[in-house]
Amino acid sequence: LGMDVVVFYGASITQSDLIMTDGKSLEHIGITPNEIILPSASNLAAEKDPVLTRAAEILGKSISEEKAGQLFPIEWQK
Repeated sequence: LGMDVVVFYGASITQSDLIMTDGKSLEHIGITPNEIILPSASNLAAEKDPVLTRAAEILGKSISEEKAGQLFPIEWQK
């Protein structure tokens, strides 16, 4: 009586599947990387990112480990 209840809600469901040229799906299988590169504890402490540096090299670009480490900081500035 003179009072309405409004409830706003939403849902989003995304479903996709990547099929390779051989017809196989990557779902529940994944891909083994050609190179396994992990940052060391000293890299993380020094805010260096050798993984992003190597990825850029593969794409023909150049970025220092220090500059790459600044792109995705562990803690964002406020």
